[in-house]
Amino acid sequence: MDIDPLTTGMLRPILAGPVALICGLAFRLPVPEDIRGRLLLAASGIASFAIWPVLLSVGIGMTTATHAALILALIPLVTGLLSSMVDRTWPNWIWWTGSSVALAGTAILILSRESSVDNATSIAGDLIIFLGVIACAVGYITGARVTPAIGTWATTFWGIVFAALSLLPVMAFLTGRTAWAGIGVTSGLAMLYLAFFGTIGGYAAWYWALGHGGITRISSWQLAQPVITLALATLILGELLTLQLVLIASVILASTAWAQLPGRS
Repeated sequence: MDIDPLTTGMLRPILAGPVALICGLAFRLPVPEDIRGRLLLAASGIASFAIWPVLLSVGIGMTTATHAALILALIPLVTGLLSSMVDRTWPNWIWWTGSSVALAGTAILILSRESSVDNATSIAGDLIIFLGVIACAVGYITGARVTPAIGTWATTFWGIVFAALSLLPVMAFLTGRTAWAGIGVTSGLAMLYLAFFGTIGGYAAWYWALGHGGITRISSWQLAQPVITLALATLILGELLTLQLVLIASVILASTAWAQLPGRS
C-alpha cells in the first residue's frame, strides 16, 4: 500500500542479502571453483531472486492476485520446456497435451476481464508476470546445473547475495520513488515477510524438500500454490472469485497436473 511495486520487488533480495551473506559465511558454504560454475550461480541468483521478484511485483501491481496465482501454475511447464530445449530432449504426447491445454487456459484468463478492471493495464500486468515465470524457470534450470557441485543451501544463499548486489545500484538510483517516512506498520511487516519468509525461508524450505523428497514427488506440490493464493486473495484482499475464474483455474491446474504425470519425457 505504501511502497511502489518496483521498489517492493527490489527490496526483497536487498533486505535478504545481508542475512544470506552471514549464513553463507557462518556455515562456510562453498562456491564453484570454475568460472563456468560461478557464472551459472550468478545467473541463477539474478534470475530467481532479482528479475523474477521484480517482474512479479510490477505485474501484480497492474493486475489481480488471482490472475497472478494461475499464471504461476505454468512454472513447471515452462521449466520443463526450457529444460528440454537445453538438454535436447523431446517430451511425449502426455506432456504436450497437458501443456497446450494449460497455455490455452492461461490465454483465456489473460484476455478475459471484468467490466470493473482496466483491460489494457491488467493484460500488461499478466504478460509481465508471464515474463517473470520465464525468468523463474531460467533460474531453476541454471541453479540445477550448479547445485550438484555446491549443494542446495549454497545455491540458495549465494544466489540471494548475487541478486542483492545486482540490484543495489538500481535501488540507489530509484530510492526517491518511495516516501520512506510514510510507510505504515502493515506495509513494513508485509515487506519483511516477503524478504525473510518468502525469499529466504520459502526457497530454503523448497530446495530442502526437493533434496529429501525427490524432484518428481515434490514438484507436484507446486500446484497447491495457486489454490492457496486464490483462497487467500479472496479472504484477505476481497478479490472476486467468479465461476468463470474457477473453471479456468480447474482447467489450468488439471492440465498442468496431467503434464507432470510420470513417464512424460
